Amino acid sequence: DVSRARGASPAARRKPGEAACPSPADGPFTREERERVMHRHAAAIGIFMLIMFTAVGCGRQKQAVIARVDQHPITQRALWESLEQAEYGEAGRRGLDALIVRQLVRNEARKRNVEVTRPELQSRIDALKDYRLAYSGKPWEEWLAETGQVEEDVARALSLQMLIAKLILTEEDRERYFEEHKDEIVELPHNNESVIYRQIIVASKEEAEAIHRELTADESGEEGTDFAEIAEARSLDPVSRPRGGMMGWAIKGKSDEPELEQVLFSLGEGEIGEPMSFSLPMPPEAEGEDEDAGQAPPELWRIVKVERHLPPHEVTLADNADVIEESMLNEADYQLQLHQFFIGLRERADIEIVSPRFRALGDAYRRGREARERRLAAPPLATPVAPAPLGVSPQPAAQGETAPPTGE
Repeated sequence: DVSRARGASPAARRKPGEAACPSPADGPFTREERERVMHRHAAAIGIFMLIMFTAVGCGRQKQAVIARVDQHPITQRALWESLEQAEYGEAGRRGLDALIVRQLVRNEARKRNVEVTRPELQSRIDALKDYRLAYSGKPWEEWLAETGQVEEDVARALSLQMLIAKLILTEEDRERYFEEHKDEIVELPHNNESVIYRQIIVASKEEAEAIHRELTADESGEEGTDFAEIAEARSLDPVSRPRGGMMGWAIKGKSDEPELEQVLFSLGEGEIGEPMSFSLPMPPEAEGEDEDAGQAPPELWRIVKVERHLPPHEVTLADNADVIEESMLNEADYQLQLHQFFIGLRERADIEIVSPRFRALGDAYRRGREARERRLAAPPLATPVAPAPLGVSPQPAAQGETAPPTGE
């Protein structure tokens, strides 16, 4: 689930009008960048996936009608019961375990006086809004509606993610990571003056001017046509068109199109630029052929709209806490620590499974507690046993013989 791309999007770096071959994985970012971007607010997809999922929509009305089939309603309760019974009940057990762990995390946070403040949470939500816009091209409210969420659902999931990070990572851990990776962090768009923008590309000046008139309010004060709708219907760019012309991020000083950069950074949020002409870049192997044939690169016209303009500001650890936490918790050492943390919460807690449907889950908790009790009751080893070399099974020495030292 996660809001700022590392560097400008390839759509922004692509030369003017350069065609691209869209695929299901295409977006305003390359595959590698998409993975890094998803790292940012995608804890629900990784380690915390099920825990985050159960943190969303828990307060919804169970009898709410979510679909109708030949006028027969299907309710929220029916959906949840179906999910509980999926995979012979395994999906329901996983879901209940995630709910239990979520509560255990909150209990542990209260014991240790760890909390997420409202300003911290709002900062994380605002960063996510930018990411969703740059990645999908959809405004925040529209994205929430399409995913069946309200902002409180997102806040609940992010709050839990932030609590887990605070319980696992120390402030010294974060500071160390920030200093060690600062050269990479300062390259992120949100740490630079940058814009999130859309574009429409058409083949002629006349069409571009006509579209520009549609997009801007006329003298009577009527509102212009939606930029994203026109981009989806009429833009020639196959990559940005499905996302309402969304091109993602552009970082000031890093564009290979100075004229485009000048226009983008002269516009305010929500403003639309005048039509601009540009030429398609020619492949290097075709440049000589076109010169011989006397053909000039085709001219196209572009209209841009700035959705977000981030001013330059100091790069701080606080503004990059989500990047740091997510990156650290995906390192092998911290993943192991996180796994052990969840196991420890389950083993130490008094968990009662009331429903017979989830008896197997209760048995698993009981076995975990018993194993912990045996470990605590076991006497410590008097003399540590040195491990045998890899691939060698230690053999007992014969009576009257002395075993050779391990490793010989």
